[in-house]
Amino acid sequence: MKNSTPEPPALTAPLSQPEEFANLLTHAIGLVLSIVGTAVLVNQALRYGDTLQVIGVSIYGATLVALYAASTLSHAFERPRLRHLFRTVDQVCIFLLIAGTFTPISLTYLREGQWWILCAAMWILALIGIFFKLFYTRLHSVTVGAYILLGWLPITAMKPILEAAPVAMLGWMLAGGMLYTIGTIFLMRDNRVPFFHATWHLFVIGGSACHYCAVMITMPNSL
Repeated sequence: MKNSTPEPPALTAPLSQPEEFANLLTHAIGLVLSIVGTAVLVNQALRYGDTLQVIGVSIYGATLVALYAASTLSHAFERPRLRHLFRTVDQVCIFLLIAGTFTPISLTYLREGQWWILCAAMWILALIGIFFKLFYTRLHSVTVGAYILLGWLPITAMKPILEAAPVAMLGWMLAGGMLYTIGTIFLMRDNRVPFFHATWHLFVIGGSACHYCAVMITMPNSL
């Protein structure tokens, strides 16, 4: 039986050509920056970090590039089927990036005790979120809420991170989290106000930049 439930607003709302160009341009720029930034970060880890740090930043960089690539492609095609495919991949990659961003932090500062469980839990929850996104695609607002909750889950490890990490690293992480969270206000209303989706993209770039700085601080000789 055909599902008559309407598509999420972000997938069905018609966009003007200037809006769609802004959407494409913003995250195309983000894609280029993420590729360059990942190369710099991995090189830094290979030169000065240990094995766990190389693994951590590689995972982070892969999820960062994947997100911007999927988002850019979702705005690059006019065919509805391709747009929907890459938009779904884009939303899946958000879960991956949230867990991927915390991974190098965890592998650098939370090696002692049982805090590795938090990183594992974030990946498990991200995979659960991906499952629901793939098979229950109509839960748009619930998905955004899941992004926010998962993104702020590392705050439960605030004490050990404060004890081990530079204050600047924590500051960048919190700033990035705030930018992402504020940006979701525009995401949830992007079908109502012109250029709100592009504005959301700018908040994503800002949040990514802050978190990139935080991850870079985890590298020896980064300052």
